[in-house]
Amino acid sequence: IYSALQAPLTSIGTSLPAYVLSDILMQVLWVFGIHGSNVVLPMMEPLLLANTADNAVAYEAGEALPHIITRQFSRYVALGGGGATFGLVLVMLFFAKSKQYRSLGRLSLAPGFFNINEPIIFGIPIVLNPIMAIPFIFVSVIMILLTYFVMYIGLVPFTNGLNVPWTTPPIIGGLLISGWRGAVWQVIQIILTMAMYYPFFKVVDQQALDLEHGEQVESELN
Repeated sequence: IYSALQAPLTSIGTSLPAYVLSDILMQVLWVFGIHGSNVVLPMMEPLLLANTADNAVAYEAGEALPHIITRQFSRYVALGGGGATFGLVLVMLFFAKSKQYRSLGRLSLAPGFFNINEPIIFGIPIVLNPIMAIPFIFVSVIMILLTYFVMYIGLVPFTNGLNVPWTTPPIIGGLLISGWRGAVWQVIQIILTMAMYYPFFKVVDQQALDLEHGEQVESELN
């Protein structure tokens, strides 16, 4: 049974293309207001946890870790929640010109630090927003590909099998599952996601600023 069913299914289910596809599906569902993680992860999680367990056994035995993609690989993808939105929170916090998004950035910082991003998804909103949907879907895909690459070439260690909670903050999570190089890589990732979100956020921020300015002018005229 293991040779005929479980092994092939595990190989297909945790391959890089399958992981990328599952992530895209999750983010697309979120864009339409559906909790993508609750829909997709139940299909993927048993396979990813099996890989996590394999890495934990190998790590304890001092052997080479067998899997790049594990359940904890997502700590390098969902930085601040699905869509890697912690960088977006920092962009709002430091670069927003509109009152609306400056306030949202402050309110979203603490939840985002613990990978809770519903304030962002429904507050900007990202749901049904064609401008913000683009980076929301593709930023995490880029993080998947980059993280896979830096692990494949040995710059960042594979995840060690420690199954940290999904609310573990970025940088701390990287330190726990891949050591100091994992933490450094997450710092770099946050900077990269800020750069990728910035041009899209700038558009919606300007729209909000124009709206606020129009409302102020109208109020003064009245």
